[in-house]
Amino acid sequence: MLEIALHGPARAHPVGRQVPVTVTVRNTSRDVVWAAGVLDGSEDGVRYPRYLPSVLRDGRPVAGPPAPEDPLVGPLRPGDFRRLAPGESFDPTGHGFLPLTTFTTYAPDLPGRYLYGLSLSTESDTPEDWLGRFGQGEERAAVLELVKRVPRLTVTSVPLEVVVE
Repeated sequence: MLEIALHGPARAHPVGRQVPVTVTVRNTSRDVVWAAGVLDGSEDGVRYPRYLPSVLRDGRPVAGPPAPEDPLVGPLRPGDFRRLAPGESFDPTGHGFLPLTTFTTYAPDLPGRYLYGLSLSTESDTPEDWLGRFGQGEERAAVLELVKRVPRLTVTSVPLEVVVE
């Protein structure tokens, strides 16, 4: 139903520099699908949707989501959702959404092969697990209706191999 893909440099990347990684979420179904991008609290698992990045070297984690600092996440808005026609895609870290700080701040400090990965989970127990902890206000009912349209699933990207020299 949804597919998540990572894209990175085609050539070897220099040691000590952040690797430019972009993300695409694509509707692989024959029906319209709703999805949301990276929101305040998505990367550290405080709220849904959960976008959980990872970076491995020699099979060991070298970078991942930060530990949750504050469960006070901003409100969920109707503009946080994207309607995807069959085959359509969007960048969940693009315009209006947050970057994945694991990818934007980590700079490999040793040469080698690194595997970048990302999982997306929308499998919340209740639609309220998506809401902000303050300021939800009058849009609450509208966003809960949109949350109900998002398919419940967990998808993981094919690992993106990055050679660092």
